[in-house]
Amino acid sequence: MIEHIVVAEENGLRADKIVANVFGEVSYTFLQKIFRMKRVKVNGKHAKASDHLNKDDVIKIFASKDSPTDLNKTNNAEFKNQKLAKEFKQLIIFENEDLIAINKPTNLAVQMGSKVKISVETMMKSYRNDLKLVHRIDKDTSGILLIAKGRLAAQKLTRLFRENKIHKTYLAIVDGKIKTAGTIDNFLEKSIIGGEEKIRIAINEDGLHAITKYFPKKISDPQFKYYTLLELHPQTGRKHQLRVHCAEALHAPILGDKKYNKNSMHRELFLHAYKVDIEEIGVKITAPLPEYFPKA
Repeated sequence: MIEHIVVAEENGLRADKIVANVFGEVSYTFLQKIFRMKRVKVNGKHAKASDHLNKDDVIKIFASKDSPTDLNKTNNAEFKNQKLAKEFKQLIIFENEDLIAINKPTNLAVQMGSKVKISVETMMKSYRNDLKLVHRIDKDTSGILLIAKGRLAAQKLTRLFRENKIHKTYLAIVDGKIKTAGTIDNFLEKSIIGGEEKIRIAINEDGLHAITKYFPKKISDPQFKYYTLLELHPQTGRKHQLRVHCAEALHAPILGDKKYNKNSMHRELFLHAYKVDIEEIGVKITAPLPEYFPKA
């Protein structure tokens, strides 16, 4: 991308004339092509070749005279970024001066990986360059994901997470009948089972301390009458904590959790980050449930 600020000598000139001066010797066809393909912006808006510009106007040219064949690639890349930014904006359910909260759909990874083509991270960078992740939820988990606006906001939110001042509520449908509320308090450790990394409850206390409070709720939907809707309040933030606590401590794995219940026939994971309460800054956020979820 080339940026040029219109100087006094260029005041009133046509946009294509100024762009030609910026490039040096380029053909008329090339100039018309980059304007037709909307590769020139003036003050943030797409410009026409015939536009007359004023002193201090900011021109941005998304093209190179040395590689005119790259115009289509550049155009496609910008179109993809615009599409990702639009999709990210549609996920936003809360925004203030410090943070954005999105309602992440299931099967969308938060960060990039070797097998990940699109993630929340790539989408948010297309939307705003200063956005920063401050926590994670699993790819298969839906619901609230908090994203900080800038470095200072990220530091603030990270501190609140570390001090357990951000309270999260999850909803899960589990394969089993849980009739009373309770608290799961144990230790979790990593293990390799059948060549696959999993989290499991540690036999001793050498693992990471993990605490989850749970409350059974009624389900009115008859197709879920053999299952239990649980409201889960994690007091710690361990990897796969809720999934392991349901599967191993309650012996009631979350529906759709193929990692901790190989016999699961459900396509989606029925685990949703439903509410976030940040008392220190007076923010409470609720994420609507996915369509496949029974109403809480």
